[in-house]
Amino acid sequence: MTLSIRPKVYSLPSYSLTGDLLGYLRCGLQYRYTRIGKLPASRPVQQWFGEFLHGVLEEAFRRYRDSVLKGTPSLPPWPTKDLDDIRKLVKKRLGARGLFAWSPDLEQLGDERATAAVQELGPHLFPLIHRAEVRLTGARLLPPIQSQLQFRVADRYELVGVVDVVTHVQLASPALATNPIVGAIRNALGSGLPSTFEVIIDYKGMRRPPIPRPGAANSLWIQYEWQLQTYGELRRTQPGALPVVAGVLLYVNELYPTRSDLEQLKDEITNGTTDVPPVPGSPDDTALKSWKTRDKQLPQLSFDYRLARALRVVPITPTSIANALQAFDAVVKDIETCRGQEVHGSAVIQAWTKNSSQESTCIVCDSRTFCPDYQAKYARKHGETEPRLPAVKTGP
Repeated sequence: MTLSIRPKVYSLPSYSLTGDLLGYLRCGLQYRYTRIGKLPASRPVQQWFGEFLHGVLEEAFRRYRDSVLKGTPSLPPWPTKDLDDIRKLVKKRLGARGLFAWSPDLEQLGDERATAAVQELGPHLFPLIHRAEVRLTGARLLPPIQSQLQFRVADRYELVGVVDVVTHVQLASPALATNPIVGAIRNALGSGLPSTFEVIIDYKGMRRPPIPRPGAANSLWIQYEWQLQTYGELRRTQPGALPVVAGVLLYVNELYPTRSDLEQLKDEITNGTTDVPPVPGSPDDTALKSWKTRDKQLPQLSFDYRLARALRVVPITPTSIANALQAFDAVVKDIETCRGQEVHGSAVIQAWTKNSSQESTCIVCDSRTFCPDYQAKYARKHGETEPRLPAVKTGP
């Protein structure tokens, strides 16, 4: 009798939608050092800022939900002291993990944007939330790589992510008739919606990105759309889930834009690279046109316009989900290929792809001092010179 041999036990490689897939797309070399190599960033600006905004919104919603359970619903706007308590609590939690604001100016900006998100957006968002911080998991076939680069035994990979908010939308509910978020969803999706459905909302601590040029695959506009589509598929397979018809990207920075944000907005309006310009002749249009970048006073934009820029509704359909999953499968294949090249002897700097298309990513990256892409594009601009190894004298 021939007995089969039990295969070796192995664990599925796990890929996070934000930490791995989007992190690699931002820059492969940076991803290798910070995610795989676990080297902490010397200036975790975006990490503190993003987690602070997420933490404040989550804590604010928890307090609203507690008030509902007690029978005394209390929606924002709340007294300043209540917001101060929430911000201090979240900062204390982040500090326990070693995360602090990089500068007092950054901390103040975080406070202002978190306040705007809770006080202005909270009254419309919190009543829609069904669940917050929903963990999603799924498994997919691991794309094959070249045989000479194989370094593990696995045929599938785990795909994981955390959705900031899952909402239950009932179109027939009178309470939602004037809700601007529901109105934006209706306008984006049109008719033919089920009476009850779910929408995934993902917070982004950034401004609304410009529309990508035709054929530009490596843009935040497209990558975050893939993320929402994948969230929709993972959520669809969970027990008790309603039909997921859309995802919403919530660009929190648009609720409290800085001077540089407004300067970029003016450039995008002039170049036609933004999908949400102000209505011609509106007070917002007049305020932006009359504002000069040298003016100390920033233009005051209406909440309706800031909300329109903060919300991006992405329809989720079977076709769009399939396209996003194929795109992320390709990213997983690229990561596996880079890891295989390194395992089989290539140096890290040669094995991993670089991406210097986003200068803001390079500026906060500790690897820029030896990254050839950064040295070629931005080093001189910022007064930096390429570091050189000590010379070796080979002759007399």
